[in-house]
Amino acid sequence: MHPRLTFLIGLFLAMSSSLQSQESPATPPAAPGPNAPPAPPAPLVDPNAQPIEVQTPHAAWFVDYQAARQKAIAEGKHLLLLFTGSDWIPLCSIFDRDVLNQPDFVDSISETFVPVRFDFPKSRQLSPSVTAQNQLFMRAYRITAFPTVFLTDTDGRPYGINGYQAMTPANYAKIITAMRQMATLRDQYFEKAAAADGVEKAKLLVKGVPNLPGNLSARYYRQQLETIIANDPKDETGKVAKCKRLIADVDYSDQMQKLEQEIEWSKMLDLTDAYIRENGLQGQERQQALFNKVGVLQKQGNLPEVVRGLLEIAAIDEKSPLGQRAQGALAKLRAQKLEEELSPR
Repeated sequence: MHPRLTFLIGLFLAMSSSLQSQESPATPPAAPGPNAPPAPPAPLVDPNAQPIEVQTPHAAWFVDYQAARQKAIAEGKHLLLLFTGSDWIPLCSIFDRDVLNQPDFVDSISETFVPVRFDFPKSRQLSPSVTAQNQLFMRAYRITAFPTVFLTDTDGRPYGINGYQAMTPANYAKIITAMRQMATLRDQYFEKAAAADGVEKAKLLVKGVPNLPGNLSARYYRQQLETIIANDPKDETGKVAKCKRLIADVDYSDQMQKLEQEIEWSKMLDLTDAYIRENGLQGQERQQALFNKVGVLQKQGNLPEVVRGLLEIAAIDEKSPLGQRAQGALAKLRAQKLEEELSPR
């Protein structure tokens, strides 16, 4: 099957294999523009970063995703996707030098995976087609940090996420190879679920759906989540509410993106208010949703409401990362206002 390139992101060093240990989903970030990746909590690009000497990738690494996918299909392998900033992030350069380009790593994982690099350099230009492809996958997998490693099947469904670890290439290869078992277990549970009914079907699917950050389980395994909901009316799995919430998160994020493309700012605000109210958002989830509103209000040029929104975010929890981010934004606005007042008329 040729997928429509609707794929995943976020960075975990490892993940469990089921919904059973899934944490509460993160509220989606403010909807991205039609040509931009979702805004990360901190900039991906450091404007003061110095160029780094780029390591020549091992010959096994693909740059063209479709070519890599065709090879994986032909050879019965899966895909290892690397997202990296090779020439401006020291950790990416170290990862390349010490692990990713070493034969002990590449030769070992190539028995199971076809590796693909999605690079985002600063000091050199990639071809327009490669740049467009990389941006597409960055948005699709919700990448907010480099380096990030995804393991997927040839239909693009992710099941394992990793990152840099200070270890030998051979040991890192063992970890990546072992993670392939996650997909095997997933498929076994899905196969058993296909032959089951009712709550038993739901329980098997709960065990099979990979535990992905944010709402990504709903993006890639929505059919399974909807089946869990339909087959567990009494919530005997204890996961029905979570499945519904994950699906709601995806629908909200997608609707926000569509409304932004249509420049429907007021509808975006109304949608976010309804999303907060209907899902009873509290804590950091409420803070993130309010940041979505702040982003829309900024585009409207509604400074008083921007300030009000930032104050509400900070009041929820001033010590959380989002609370501190709101306070930082407020401090900048105060400084700008003071500068305007002190400037000669």
